Amino acid sequence: MPGCVLGGRASQWGMVAVLLVEDDKDIRESIAEVLETEGYVVTQMSTARAALAALELPDSPDLVLLDLRMPGMDGLSFLDALRARPDHDRFRVILMSADRAVAALAGAQGVVAVLQKPFETEDLLELLDQHAGGGEVALKKTSGTTS
Repeated sequence: MPGCVLGGRASQWGMVAVLLVEDDKDIRESIAEVLETEGYVVTQMSTARAALAALELPDSPDLVLLDLRMPGMDGLSFLDALRARPDHDRFRVILMSADRAVAALAGAQGVVAVLQKPFETEDLLELLDQHAGGGEVALKKTSGTTS
């Protein structure tokens, strides 16, 4: 089955679905490849509007990996729209951005963590491991030096 690797990191939670929202195609595809290798089921979206529409589908992911700075609807507008949903509590968002100000959003409603770009792959995987099980929302700021 595509996206499922026996023994991958995500296997401890069973099939873990992640909605990846990133406008840069190369970054999006690189992240998706790493996550799929680790056993995550990844839905890729290049725009925040498309991501919001994807969340309307049955069995949509609860875990969202969201780029903050995107053309059109940005990550902040996406978060506002997400918070307006009656089921907003089910979503856990990890924000990604090269903007140093992203750290200030770590305490925002629904945001469980921030990743400062560029980041280490291991930092991303640790955050996904931490939040994949749907447990309590926890805050963690992670930054690295390479992607």
